[in-house]
Amino acid sequence: MCEELDKCYGTDGSYVRVRYKDERGKQTSIGEYQSYYQARNRSTNKVDPNYPCYGGKGIEFHFDTFAAWWDELGKRPTPSHSVDRIDNEGHYEKGNVRWASKKEQAVNRHNVHAVMLTYPNGDNVLYESTVAASRQSHLSVEVIRRLCRGQKTRLQGDYQAHYIPKLTGE
Repeated sequence: MCEELDKCYGTDGSYVRVRYKDERGKQTSIGEYQSYYQARNRSTNKVDPNYPCYGGKGIEFHFDTFAAWWDELGKRPTPSHSVDRIDNEGHYEKGNVRWASKKEQAVNRHNVHAVMLTYPNGDNVLYESTVAASRQSHLSVEVIRRLCRGQKTRLQGDYQAHYIPKLTGE
């Protein structure tokens, strides 16, 4: 068992141990193992509260061991990164998982749509989401959504916007 978190990782980026004692002396697991355990549980354990959104929708977990998970993902870039399925309709499997920031995960959702925004000067700019378009254009997310639905708003000026359908098979 590791006495310090840093001793759980090898100098080459490998993991040495999954368990260590935190600063209070409590035994805990490295974040990568916690992510492995949670993803496996929400995909396979019918009593897990998140099962209906994962295993209940057919999302499968295809890593037999934590070592296989580690070989695919390695160490998290930062403690705030969490596991993300690249194709969120796909399984937890080799080639479809990555460590992602909250921002990256926020745009990798089934209900996020790319937006083409036409500025008053006629420039067309493609954004990955309504939130990204809002940040750059200084229009609110709600105004952009209304524009995409064809609803007029007094705050829109001469802007126009429409959703871009997701491409499949990428």
